[in-house]
Amino acid sequence: MLFQSFQFAAFLLCILCIFFFVPARGRIYVLAVANLVFFMAADPSAIIWLAFSVVSTHVCACLVEKTESGWKKKAMVLSVLLLNLLLLAVFRYLPVWETLLNAAYGRGLRRFKFNLAGNWGLVAPLGISFYTLQALGYLLDVSAKKYPAEKNLLRYTVFVTFFPNITSGPIERGGHFLPQLKRIGNQSRRQLLDYDRIVQGAISMLWGFFLKMVVADRVSILVDYLYGIYENTDSFTMMMAAVFYSVQIYCDFASYSCIASGAAKIMGFELLPNFRQPYFAAGIRSFWDRWHMSLSGWFKDYVYIPLGGSRKGFLRRNLNVLFTFLVSGLWHGGAPQYLMWGLLHGSFQVLENCIEKLSGKWKIGGVHKWPAAVSFIWKGVHGLLTFAAVSCLWIFFRAESVKVALVCLKNLFTKWQGFLYVKEFIFAMGLNKVEMFVAAVAVMIILFVDMISEWKKKEFAHWLYEAPYWFRAAFCMGLIAMIFVCGKYGVGYDPADFIYMQF
Repeated sequence: MLFQSFQFAAFLLCILCIFFFVPARGRIYVLAVANLVFFMAADPSAIIWLAFSVVSTHVCACLVEKTESGWKKKAMVLSVLLLNLLLLAVFRYLPVWETLLNAAYGRGLRRFKFNLAGNWGLVAPLGISFYTLQALGYLLDVSAKKYPAEKNLLRYTVFVTFFPNITSGPIERGGHFLPQLKRIGNQSRRQLLDYDRIVQGAISMLWGFFLKMVVADRVSILVDYLYGIYENTDSFTMMMAAVFYSVQIYCDFASYSCIASGAAKIMGFELLPNFRQPYFAAGIRSFWDRWHMSLSGWFKDYVYIPLGGSRKGFLRRNLNVLFTFLVSGLWHGGAPQYLMWGLLHGSFQVLENCIEKLSGKWKIGGVHKWPAAVSFIWKGVHGLLTFAAVSCLWIFFRAESVKVALVCLKNLFTKWQGFLYVKEFIFAMGLNKVEMFVAAVAVMIILFVDMISEWKKKEFAHWLYEAPYWFRAAFCMGLIAMIFVCGKYGVGYDPADFIYMQF
């Protein structure tokens, strides 16, 4: 059930009508049924694995809280951690690793052929990478006595399976979300039907639909075309592919977070923020403070800090950074290109740490003891360099293999042929001049919104709601018009088809 589908719109409207008008004590049951219906509609065969994750972490947390013996606590937590991580590895990585092993054996002796994933019909369950981390984070928090275990299994199940964020985050924390579930059952209908909060949630969802349907799905046509001819691309073409993919992945991922957060906000919940103008970052470390914040925060709290963080010397700190980003790459996918992507991000952070340590007078995140004008210019240049580095690293994320990524990088840096055929080439990538103009205007709108959000230090839905009514209404109507009229999926598109079939 895709967020941009009519089915989801009908589903959400139905759930909201029931949720708002049932008695307060019945809201938790409405959420439980909604989560179950949403998950079953998308992946009914995976319900058993979701149930295992929920029950195992809930029971373990309750037992850990009652157990006084330190080694027994550690043994129980470690056992449940390993079981859930093993389940994640089997579904996410076994098919990939089998393919790699078979390819390796295919170059030499053909004595073995691994096909466990095919024989067992292994398909990664919906959202397993996200709800596993969410459940394990809760278990680790309870074992560290950050907050008490949730005794109510139904409430804990709703926390892990909350339908807006179960498939792609944000990855919630028990200490943040469980109190909201308790509070929602005690609020009056008047408190729940808060006009300001509902409008802000609707604005957030509208912005998400714009990012996905007008920008991400349109730019994907260009990206797919350019990566389809990667062997024959010159530097300018490869640069366009890298930049377009940076735009695509940001708009695609941020759109889901906006829609999820907006739907949750309408129901009275606040999800953790996931993006904060990541391409305005000055430095790779700053980028990860702004990109997929719920995931980077999870790895910081449950991998980096337990390894020692920055408390055990400069060398150990950098080794911890490299290992944490290697694990982050593994979480994204078991193929070598994801490991390389994570390792390179970690390496850039180590480089920043080394420069910061050696310089002493200025830091990667900003300039100190320099004139204001020089500081401003350096921050701008540093931001552009960071965007260029991140865009190059996204090539590993998008490429089908490390080999393909290296060919793309080679073409990017060694095949410069100028701008001789740019005008003819740029309109031969699946989008005509009008469509390219729409894409350019949409990107300018995103840049404008992110600049205002960065300046005001507020989320888009928040500052737009505080803006004058005429501006808010005009902006929202413009977004709605662009979604209906300009939502684009390729050549041969019929506006009627989009309005009735896609939205």
